[in-house]
Amino acid sequence: MVESGHIADSAFLVNESRARNVPLSRDRFARLWVNEATRRLWEDFSREVYPHDAIELGLRNRFFLERLTEQVRRRGVTCFVNLGAGFTSYPFLLDESLDCVEVDFPHVLAYKKTRVDRWQREGRLPRRRIAFLPADLNDPDDLRALEGNLQDRLAGAVSFFLAEGLTYYLPAESLQRLFALCARVQGEGSFLAFDFWTPAVEGQPVFQRFVRFCADRFGHRAERYNLLSEEDVASLPGYEVIETTDVQALEREFAGTSVLADPAEILPENYALLVRQP
Repeated sequence: MVESGHIADSAFLVNESRARNVPLSRDRFARLWVNEATRRLWEDFSREVYPHDAIELGLRNRFFLERLTEQVRRRGVTCFVNLGAGFTSYPFLLDESLDCVEVDFPHVLAYKKTRVDRWQREGRLPRRRIAFLPADLNDPDDLRALEGNLQDRLAGAVSFFLAEGLTYYLPAESLQRLFALCARVQGEGSFLAFDFWTPAVEGQPVFQRFVRFCADRFGHRAERYNLLSEEDVASLPGYEVIETTDVQALEREFAGTSVLADPAEILPENYALLVRQP
């Protein structure tokens, strides 16, 4: 995408994975963000890191989409807040009655809004109520402004917050501030979902290749990624764990296959769904 040179190529890579397996991901709009350069990058990633990303990211999208849809139906969620939204499609895969909030860097949201507006005019995307709130999730000042905005929007609402692809990239201090913000603005009975890597991932061959690929291609030269244990997830202040699962369990639930059965051949990812306590 010529216009997106200021946005990291990795931001579009997940859409190619989701677009390659729509029956699994249920993301029929992911292809809109993919071009030939993205496909070539995906082929490099498949060859140099591992070939199963279309399955793993398809399962991740499916998990969050299914759990979100379920809580809208069962618990009356009225507002969906996507933290670090990137170019995901969730608002367009959900009922139009839901209020949606997308949070990301200003330049990412500006680019996304331009594209979304155009595709809605062309009839390629359904119209949805989406508020785009720019924020750098590493910046305490941005978080304070975001908190005030969300408090105004969420008064009395049952909300579902999603932090997808964030926990391992955000520094630990930033992640703690973000989770604390979520606890302050979410009401009782609201939900928080995210994916995470445990410390065990550091010994995995695929993870080691992933780190090298991201350093070489995207300049992600972090000394170490932020890793969470099950105990870390269970101890988040203000929340109770409803469910934790992993990518292999999701394959059994949604695909009924065993492609990801060998832990040495996958990027072992975990998923959590929590509910806000009184």
